Amino acid sequence: MTPSDKFRLKSQILQELTESNEWDLPTTNLLLSEFGLPTMESWGSPPLDGLVAALTEDVLTEIYKLVLGADNHELDEMINGSDSEVGNWNRGYVRVFISHSAEHKPFVGGVAEELAITGIHGFVAHDTMTPTVPWQEQIEQGLRTMEAFVLLIHPEVNDSFWCHQETGWALGRGVPYLVIRMGADPVGFPSRYQWSNGRQDTARNIAASISTWIASLPHLGDSLVNGLLQALADVRNYVDAGAATERMASLNTLTETQYERLAEIWWSNDQLHGSVLAHKGLKPLYDRNNRDWPPTPRPKQG
Repeated sequence: MTPSDKFRLKSQILQELTESNEWDLPTTNLLLSEFGLPTMESWGSPPLDGLVAALTEDVLTEIYKLVLGADNHELDEMINGSDSEVGNWNRGYVRVFISHSAEHKPFVGGVAEELAITGIHGFVAHDTMTPTVPWQEQIEQGLRTMEAFVLLIHPEVNDSFWCHQETGWALGRGVPYLVIRMGADPVGFPSRYQWSNGRQDTARNIAASISTWIASLPHLGDSLVNGLLQALADVRNYVDAGAATERMASLNTLTETQYERLAEIWWSNDQLHGSVLAHKGLKPLYDRNNRDWPPTPRPKQG
């Protein structure tokens, strides 16, 4: 496990223990004592961050699974994806596999581009894959490591063995899935539900529907916020900066840690603090939560 892996695991443990109502002082002390760690007389005595920082690798993984409710597979994904990328996924983004007909590749690629602005990586075969790696291996890796699945049903999809296999993989793994009818109705297990019709929608509208759906999934809430923060860090033009900040402002609020990271990103990217669109997009979040604008703290000069 790399230092980056340990940092990410410890940070999530610390955030959960300090921000969740489930972890009061007696429960936290019980957890610490079960693993042979010093307990606290009161919150911060001794400092909890120091106790978490000192965790050995074996204890770290066990406490992470217990506190975050993660299984071995989820822990493995967390570690494999923490230092660079999980396969072809963009680091820090929500991982959404988009199953589709190759005949509509340009349209689906446009959907993925719109999703990227909001911190969601839409895996689109052909566009996402690395030329030097066998394509089927990359698709299988994407299916193993996706956090959610979207099926865009153009008329050709129901005749595609590949799309059927991808859908079956998603249902078998039990990841959240969304079906959007693009001129055809689903067959098989997904047909039990009445899915929305996006046949006349633009790529931007389809991406907006997917983004709204992702935001409604409770267990992906932190992943979506982290994806949005990473998207803000990655923006390279004022237009994308405006779109990404508007999406960020649609959230109710952030944790203190997330506000701190947002401030760092804001002042480190001139496409954000130098953009009228970004100011207009993000300011409502701060106004609504009675926070100082622009984001603080400013970086020290000199």
